[in-house]
Amino acid sequence: MKDKKETTDFIVTTTNGTRWGTTAASFAQVRREFFGKHFGSGMEIDTIERGRLFTHEEEAEMDREKDIERCR
Repeated sequence: MKDKKETTDFIVTTTNGTRWGTTAASFAQVRREFFGKHFGSGMEIDTIERGRLFTHEEEAEMDREKDIERCR
């Protein structure tokens, strides 16, 4: 496998329209490893594209919200 620094963000869309974010070194690696990470063996990949589901700022905000919820 390629060095961790050489990974790229991908958006995987399943045939039912669900979008998943994943990180891999290539499109082939996404196809090989996607179903090992996510439950639901009945899912099929519709498309794979480069990109992020959320910006870094949006992810940071979601992390802050999770931290607040955990403290309650």
